[in-house]
Parts: sequence; structure tokens; C-alpha cells
Amino acid sequence: MRVPLEPPAVASLLTSAKRTSAWLRVAVVLPRMALHIVAALLIIACFRRFAPASTPRLIRWWSGRLLAICGLRLRVVDPTRDSDSPAALALRPGGGAMLVLNHVSWADIFVVHAVRPARFVAKAEIAGWPLFGYLTRHSGAIFIERGKRHRVREANLRAAQGLAAGDLVCLFPEGTVSDGRRLLPFHANLIQSAIRAHVPIVVAGIRYLDPRGRPAAAMDFTGDVTMLQSLIRIARHGPIDVELHLIDVLDGAANTRHAVARAARTLIAARFGYDEDDEANEAGEAADAWSAVVVADDAGVTRDDALPGRPPGTPPDPRDELP
Repeated sequence: MRVPLEPPAVASLLTSAKRTSAWLRVAVVLPRMALHIVAALLIIACFRRFAPASTPRLIRWWSGRLLAICGLRLRVVDPTRDSDSPAALALRPGGGAMLVLNHVSWADIFVVHAVRPARFVAKAEIAGWPLFGYLTRHSGAIFIERGKRHRVREANLRAAQGLAAGDLVCLFPEGTVSDGRRLLPFHANLIQSAIRAHVPIVVAGIRYLDPRGRPAAAMDFTGDVTMLQSLIRIARHGPIDVELHLIDVLDGAANTRHAVARAARTLIAARFGYDEDDEANEAGEAADAWSAVVVADDAGVTRDDALPGRPPGTPPDPRDELP
């Protein structure tokens, strides 16, 4: 005679089954990830040396496979539903453009690479990440050390050179990851290179959603979460939908870098329904307020894009630091 299970017993069995299933996913994902990283090392060692023309295509393939291994399902969202929209055209290979978007996770880099390989402006700490730092370095990332004003200058110069060479340069104006439920202040310093290069500035937004359409908690990379902890969380969670929204293209030539940063933040907040926090906008501008961005002009001469009331050549101010 079969004894019917009480509801608490059923719930306990279901919880146990879900936990077991989650750890089985981890046991599958981590070895596949290790093999995929080995493939990346071979690509760097062989194809970049002997078949450099194939490198962008291989980066796209590798990044797309990485997302799939992690259970991240990418969808590019263009509101015009048109492959010839300004944003889509700006992201096509062959022309320099700057991509400005919010920052949620380490996976953001590979989401963009899966669409079009890019040169990322990234904090210097990423270069030291195990394996992923090595891969980022070899993808042409532009690293910047926080708190060092001359490094901001160097980053702007390298970004300008990349844009002039037809590269896509990707910038996270927040400077660090958020929890995926709000936007942090946007900093405008490194947008200057796109303005000086007269290239399109594509505003995009990225979000990670669970099966119920809510921000996926497993993608939270804030605080002291390590790369390994993040990978395990994502693997245990199961499929996560990644949306890369191509929102608009801004004309840098007609705006200041601060206006571009404000507009980009407003557009992303409106698209995802985030509260538009004026204080956060002001905080970002205040942090940049005394920044003198040095970039190369057409003659190869540098100049200070000084604020009114601050003549070029003024000694560095302690506030001239990247947040």
C-alpha cells in the first residue's frame, strides 16, 4: 500500500532535486569552460600570428560559445527592428565607433564581443584576473589605473588611435559594476576621445533576466564576489536571458562629453525603467568637474580641454582623478 506524501515532504524532495540538478550543472559547466579557455589560448597562439584576418570572427565565435556554455542566451534588441538602423550600422565592422553602456557583470565584455569584437576601456585590475585577464589583454583592451590622471590621458590617446583605425571602443561610464537593478553615476572623461575623433557614439543597455523576467540575482558581481564564485552561481542558476539593447546614436560633435554622458544615462534608464536619479548625474559630473582631458589632435599636438576659468597649463588638481 502506497503512503501519500505530505506536502512538506514533497517540498523537501523538490528542493533536494533542484539542489542536485544545480550542482550537476556546475559539474558540467566548469570542465567545458576549462576546455573552451584552452581553445582561446590556441587561438591567441596560432591564429593571431598566422591568420590575423580571422581573429575578429574567431573572437565572435569564442565569445558566443562562452555565453552558451554558461547558460547565457543572448538577444540583440533594436527598437527599429531594422538591420540598417543607425545603431546597427555603427556596430558593423569597418568603421570606428564608441559603444557606451551600463556595466553589470564580467560577462558584459563577452556579450559585446559576440556581436562585434571591441577594444574595452577597463580598470587595470582586470588585467590581473586569472585567465580572463589574459584573454582581455590579448583582445586589445585599454587598461586604466584609477587615481592616476596621466593614465586617463594615455587611455584617451589610445582610444582615439583605435577609433581612427576603425575599431569599436567600448566604455562603461559607471566605472564599476552595478547590481543590475539601477544605474550608478556616469563619468564623462573617456568619452572625449569619441568627440574628438568625430565618430558615432552608440548608446546601448545590457541586462540579465531570469525565467520570470526579473534581474537575474546570479549575475550580481558586486562586493567581494570572485570570478570562480560568480561562475558557480551562474552555472547553478540555469538559463539566463541576456538582452543587449541598441538604444540610440548620439552626435558627439554637437555635444560636450558631459552632455553625452547625461543623455546616455537617461536613455538607458528610460529603456529599462530605472529611476532617473538627478543626484547621481550630478555626482558623476562633480567627480569629472576639474578633469583636463588630453588627447591628440589632427596635428599630433596635445592640448588641455580645460574648463572655463581654468587656463591651460594649470598645475594638476587632486580632483583630476578617475573615480
